Amino acid sequence: MARVYHSNIRNQSYLPCRNPKSPADYPRGRPPDAPMFRRPLRPNFVVKLSPLPGDTFNYRNSVFVEGLLLKNCKFHPYDVVFEPKPFAIVLYFTQWSCARDAFVKFWESLFSGDHNLVPNLIRNVIVLSDRDEVNSRLKPLFSAKLRGLDSCEEVKSWEGKLLSLEKEIAVVLASLRKHNPLQLFDELKKKKEVLRGEKELILKRIQEFKAGVRCLLTHIEGGKGNGEGFSPYRFDGDGVDWPRIYYLILRECRRLRDGLPIYAYRRELLRHISSQQIMVLIGETGSGKSTQLVQFLADSGVVADGSLICTQPRKIAAISLERRVQEESYGCYEENAISCYRSSSCLKRFDGKIVYMTDHCLLQQCMKDRMLSGVSCILVDEAHERTLNTDLLLSMLKKLLPQRPELRLIIMSATADSKQLSEYFFGCGMLSVVGRNFPVDVKYVPCFSEGTSQSHTASSGNIAPYVFDVVRLVTEIHRTENEGTILAFLTSLMEVEWACEMLVAADAVPLALHGKLSHEEQSHVFQDYPGKRKVIFATNIAETSLTIPGIKFVVDSGMAKESRFEPGSGMNVLKVCWISKSSANQRAGRAGRTEPGCCYRLYSQDDFTLMAAQQEPEIRRVHLGVAALKIIALGIENICDFDFIDAPSSEAIDIAIRNLVQLGAVTSKDGNFEMTGLGQSLVKLGIEPRLGKLILGCFSFGLKKEGIVLAAVMANASSIFCRVGKLEDKRKSDRLKVPFCHPHGDLFTLLSVYKAWEDVPVGKKRNQWCWDNSINAKALQRCHDAVCEWESCLKSELQIIVPSYWCWTPERVTEHDGKLKMAILASLAENVAFYSGSDQLGYQVALSGQYIQLHPSCSLLMFNQKPDWVTFGEIVSTSCKYLTCVTAFNQDFLSDLTPPPLFDVSRLVSQKLQVTTLSGNGKTVLKKFCGKYNNGLTCLVSRLRTNFGDQRISVEVDYDKDEIRLFTSSDDTEKVLNHVNSSLDWERNSLQNECMEKCLYHGGPGMFPPVALFGSGAEIKHLELDKRCLTVDVFHPHVNDVDDKELILLIESYAPGICAVHKSVIHGSEIEDREKWGSITFLTPDSAKRAAELKNIELNGSLIRVNLSKATFGVDRAFSFPAVRAKLSWPRKISKGSAIVKCDPRDVGLLVSQFSNLRIGEKFVRCEPSDKYIDSVVIYGIDKEASEPEILQVLSNATDRRIVDFFLVRGNAVEDPTCRACEEVLFREISAFMPTGSPQINFCRVQVFPPEPKNAFMKALITFDGRLHLEAARALEEIEGKALLGFQSWQKIQCQRLFHTSICCSSAVYFVIKRELDSLMAYLNCKRGTECTLDRNANGSYRVKISATATQVVANSRRTLEKLMKGKIVNHPSLTPSVLQLLFTRDGITLMKSLQQEMGIYMYFDRQSLNVRMVGPSAKIVLAEEQFIQRLLNLHINKHLEIHLRGVDLPHDLMKEVVKRFGPDLHGLKEKVPEKTEFTLNTRRHVISVCGTKEAKQKVEEIINEIVAQSSSSSSSVDNAFSKKGCPICLCEVEDEIQLESCMHVFCRSCLVEQCESAIKNTDKSFPMCCAHEGCGVPIWLVDLKSLLSSEKLDELFMASMRAFMACSGGKLQSCPSPDCPSVYQVNGSGKSGEPFVCEACYAETCTQCNLEYHPYLSCEKYKEFKEDPDSSLREWSRGKDVKRCPGCGTPIEKAEGCNHIECKCGKHLCWVCLESFVDSDECYNHLRAIHQGIT
Repeated sequence: MARVYHSNIRNQSYLPCRNPKSPADYPRGRPPDAPMFRRPLRPNFVVKLSPLPGDTFNYRNSVFVEGLLLKNCKFHPYDVVFEPKPFAIVLYFTQWSCARDAFVKFWESLFSGDHNLVPNLIRNVIVLSDRDEVNSRLKPLFSAKLRGLDSCEEVKSWEGKLLSLEKEIAVVLASLRKHNPLQLFDELKKKKEVLRGEKELILKRIQEFKAGVRCLLTHIEGGKGNGEGFSPYRFDGDGVDWPRIYYLILRECRRLRDGLPIYAYRRELLRHISSQQIMVLIGETGSGKSTQLVQFLADSGVVADGSLICTQPRKIAAISLERRVQEESYGCYEENAISCYRSSSCLKRFDGKIVYMTDHCLLQQCMKDRMLSGVSCILVDEAHERTLNTDLLLSMLKKLLPQRPELRLIIMSATADSKQLSEYFFGCGMLSVVGRNFPVDVKYVPCFSEGTSQSHTASSGNIAPYVFDVVRLVTEIHRTENEGTILAFLTSLMEVEWACEMLVAADAVPLALHGKLSHEEQSHVFQDYPGKRKVIFATNIAETSLTIPGIKFVVDSGMAKESRFEPGSGMNVLKVCWISKSSANQRAGRAGRTEPGCCYRLYSQDDFTLMAAQQEPEIRRVHLGVAALKIIALGIENICDFDFIDAPSSEAIDIAIRNLVQLGAVTSKDGNFEMTGLGQSLVKLGIEPRLGKLILGCFSFGLKKEGIVLAAVMANASSIFCRVGKLEDKRKSDRLKVPFCHPHGDLFTLLSVYKAWEDVPVGKKRNQWCWDNSINAKALQRCHDAVCEWESCLKSELQIIVPSYWCWTPERVTEHDGKLKMAILASLAENVAFYSGSDQLGYQVALSGQYIQLHPSCSLLMFNQKPDWVTFGEIVSTSCKYLTCVTAFNQDFLSDLTPPPLFDVSRLVSQKLQVTTLSGNGKTVLKKFCGKYNNGLTCLVSRLRTNFGDQRISVEVDYDKDEIRLFTSSDDTEKVLNHVNSSLDWERNSLQNECMEKCLYHGGPGMFPPVALFGSGAEIKHLELDKRCLTVDVFHPHVNDVDDKELILLIESYAPGICAVHKSVIHGSEIEDREKWGSITFLTPDSAKRAAELKNIELNGSLIRVNLSKATFGVDRAFSFPAVRAKLSWPRKISKGSAIVKCDPRDVGLLVSQFSNLRIGEKFVRCEPSDKYIDSVVIYGIDKEASEPEILQVLSNATDRRIVDFFLVRGNAVEDPTCRACEEVLFREISAFMPTGSPQINFCRVQVFPPEPKNAFMKALITFDGRLHLEAARALEEIEGKALLGFQSWQKIQCQRLFHTSICCSSAVYFVIKRELDSLMAYLNCKRGTECTLDRNANGSYRVKISATATQVVANSRRTLEKLMKGKIVNHPSLTPSVLQLLFTRDGITLMKSLQQEMGIYMYFDRQSLNVRMVGPSAKIVLAEEQFIQRLLNLHINKHLEIHLRGVDLPHDLMKEVVKRFGPDLHGLKEKVPEKTEFTLNTRRHVISVCGTKEAKQKVEEIINEIVAQSSSSSSSVDNAFSKKGCPICLCEVEDEIQLESCMHVFCRSCLVEQCESAIKNTDKSFPMCCAHEGCGVPIWLVDLKSLLSSEKLDELFMASMRAFMACSGGKLQSCPSPDCPSVYQVNGSGKSGEPFVCEACYAETCTQCNLEYHPYLSCEKYKEFKEDPDSSLREWSRGKDVKRCPGCGTPIEKAEGCNHIECKCGKHLCWVCLESFVDSDECYNHLRAIHQGIT
């Protein structure tokens, strides 16, 4: 104690002091208790003043104490002492009267509010009538206080609420008396019931308060109660404990103020409990049952003979409840009356009045004391959770209750469905207590983001679609709803953290709530954020027993993660599944705890109806090893005879027994099971059997400390390492884990962590150490607590003392490693797996035969090891199946295992797969070998597995290493190798033969331009000048089910020489488009023709159809602008002169009169009603030249009645020109309206469809370049109603009046542009004559269809939509093909995914053209483009500056050694590399990324080589691995390398580009282009040229190759003589007559023999002569004729007959005789008469 006196009193410890006041200060001169001698060591009377709980006032203030004593003590105490814990002011008195008066005075001042100190009187000297004196003084004081509580503030407050409720009820009743709609009536009726319920609850609460006050009043006044109801308090003894009465008064007032629902049911509950042995109490979360009921029972004395036990499923809940009850009942019970037993080892006897513990702890006590002596009442809380221990405890209590009739059992559940528990316990009574809930409006929003499943899964990895829905809905609520906290339920830590990152909303604070948060982090959800809304993303930890203030909105995903043990597979499956109805209601109730709220359920009401009512009991979901052991320990020999509440499956029981037998815990005898010594020890320990076996197994090897720590870390293995946050945070955690990783496996790693943690001083340093090493401090503390608990249990139960020292050390391998492995194997003997030989299959579980992978966090992977044999803790199934807690061991250990393993070791070893590696194929060959989305590889593996009957056969492709690995059994290796090699050879040949179809110019339909096949070596493989088709179109009814390679091989078997394949990607609405698989190009037209002749060829049960392509690939390329399409038709059957008009039957007579004698065309028609149909009129005598639109126009003008339908009656079809001829005619008609210009402009495409025999019309589709929409409209207007050349006059063209176009996008694109697309479509629909509709296709994509009456509107609308849907292609000079190639890698894919998530855009990488396209809002695209370029360039730099720490010739522990020397962040390397260089270690890939110069990388490589050299005898192989290659062209180190697919030689990219440039400039001897590597000379494949050159450069190379091809033709090929015309023709051989070549590009005519202008009727020699001497032709012509020249202009003039007057074309008049010229004819005639005597 410490004494603190008044300011005028000396501060002396434990010394007597005289009263500070002089005798004159008192009436009698000396206070009665003033000492005349040294005070005794023990004072006679003590008054202790204790502050109320939670009082923070500084009572040590001497001024306050002095004032307190002056006011309340007539005579001062002779000493004042402050007790520290718990704090109290202690006053020492010698005289009874002084102590008594001070005690009473302090009570009076406390009631008057002068202070908050509760006085207590302690008598160390017996004084007669002392109690009576005090009681007589305090009884009136307390009675007045209690009587005044009937009108205290709390009562008045509730009475005020009653008045307001009565008013509300009156308003509702008045509304119900009116006529209301049915829905409103139901709502009002429901509201009335709720209000009446609230009113009744408040009345009961006030009555309960007054009953409690009356009971206290009766006690202090000495009465025995008035018999009204059950007494809430029972007091033992005759005296009155005034401080306790005061604390009880305070607690009663607080109970009334808090208004917990269970308080209103106190006496009713006590009556039920006192009258029956068992009761099921249903109290919703927040009703107060867990804290209040134990106090009610303790106060009332209903079960006063022993301890009250309240069990909880979780230890933390038991501890927190015990603390809460301690706070609430302070001063109400004796000291230490409330306790909590945290483990069974702490429990010796029940010595507390109220005891909280876990159900497991009580279960263990049942094992020791079957009768549970000293217990009078047991409350099993949270029984609705139906945990394993809860079910076992209830089953054991059921057996115990008949043996102890006085024992009370109360089962408390938060859900209403507890009928099963009641029936199980002999049909016991049930009582429900309503929760403190406000109204919650439940809304079902199942289709909030229809279609997100496909799009978001593709863009966001493992994030499920419902997470996107939750984030989107939360954002919408925040935007539209008023203030109030939002609570959203997700299923896992990863989802919660991702949602917090993705939520972007102004004035919103995203908070995470999950089980792995520290207490401080969890407390953030209870804090206030002024001006901002809290948005809490939580797992189901927030579902029950947690009340967060202010929650108004709940978003329920309807999902939860559930761990389930599957007996069939022996696997713990952790998967996302639907919650139960009970959980759904609990979640909804979160919104109504403190105020009315709203719950949004992301599922339909039908989904809710289909949910299970309750969650399945844990006993049916978990491994039953613990349960089986405890049941057997109870003496039940046959577990199936045990009285389960819900019996587990017999298979689960059998597996549990098998496990116990394998552990050696039980033995089987005559079908019954008996405990062994080990089993009895395991029961005493009370832990999971395999953990107990691990501990005791290690003890047998003398490794006591190690064994108990191993068990602790194994139990907490999943939570020790922290790997949360963003990707960089997770990678940092991986790096920090490396120093602890142990080559023997995960348990050794965790053992290393604990040992290192234990070496750190206790306190804050440990927490900081955990933070620095990314370790969960709470998890390690749990391990430590478990270690301490088990040490205590071992000491008390098995008399084993665990030493504090360690025998094992992680730094070096000792004999203890083998002992620990043996102990681990013995405890996990059923969990053994053998390496299959294939990384894809992973490990084969010995007992079940399943193939499962090691978990990515497994320590063995840090050492690049795949040991043959491992044990594992459990199999976890989330998105994939994984082995966790893995430990490696040697096969020899299995022979020492007792009992022996349950599997055949030799059989597993014989089944191991063999590995065969193929290399040197090239990345493109590998990509084609794998196929799109790996479909080719998947099909190949499927065929191999089927052919060889082994489902384990697999083929792995490593693009980075250019390797193919085959995994087969030893018997099938050679056969599988042959199959794979044949597939690779086929892919190589296809690449070698690959050609690009290049048109020399672009022409219209029917005007096929010359086509060249541009292939490997940049050579022209074929030039087609005869308009023969090289391409065929392939059709199949089920294109999506066709194996592409199988189809190609099938066609190639009939028609060899395939050089190009073009797969159709987007299928249109037409049947032909939907069935089109693609097109195939052949090297020769003959092969194409043979392919087209294929008939009755079946594939996948359907016939394939092959047609010659109507337009070559080069012609059919897409327009640069959005296309506009128009549909045309013309009749092919002649009119019979009659027509049918459909109308309303009542209008038939009127129409007959109106249409009779109507003139249509050049004829008058007659009409009559139809004989067959009552709603038809038949018209006769129609001009056969008239078309349907013309006739319908006349008929419509003649009547005001509605014409429902109209059609001409037509006869037989006439013979029309072919479809190709029709296409040519239409094209020529349209060409007249198109702009003249370059012949390469492809302004339109015409397609005429072959008619079916029954079709009356021919149909055509014209597709215009969108830039020419005005010209297209003019052309269509001109040909409307016109009969084209070659058609009959009645075959008039009919054009549609409404133009259509459509554009599609994937669902992934749609969801990132949805808002912009909706806005744009709304804008377009506002335009007159325009309609935009959005449809969802069967494959999940979306299509926007545009319809308009003008081609310009269609073109402009489509252009705008295309710009939005297609986004923007990222163009940047630094994004070279080698940089873009990184997007094929895992890092590149991760980069794109992360950018998509961060920016909310969609990115598409075209692997053929190496283009990256970004789609989304323009503002986001600008930012995303900058980020993408920067990150990709950084990745490119880092890729070139990567150092691999994993390889065949590298030590397996190289990465750990590097981390050990230089630290997890490699700071030690930075000191050795002086340049400004940054290093990053990727532990999953075993790669060091160097951010700096190449010199820095070389320096690091040297350092790594030194480390390798120290651990290996030779480092030559490593040096070779880091050595550089030289370029065969420049002979320097390769920069920006490119590897040729044809021969695998490596060059500088710039060197190969220069080689191509040289070939373009100098065609002599440049083709074929071959590899420049010495001794190679293999032609460069087209795929290399495509990746090397841009499309423009590739065109230039093609033209150069074309020139070389023509030069090598020996003059057989010539270019069109027109300047800049690209056309080519074939020269006729000598001796053949020159045929004209009509150029379809420039329309020039050329002689194909002399290569001059076409010269009909002249030989080539003559034409050349005339060409060389133009006058010679004149002379030839003039020979034998009367020909003279004009003297003025020299024009030759031939005179045949007539006069001698000739007029020249120059205007002069000539005399033919003398050639004299004249001005006019008169002068000439005068001259003839005068000189030549006549005009003739």
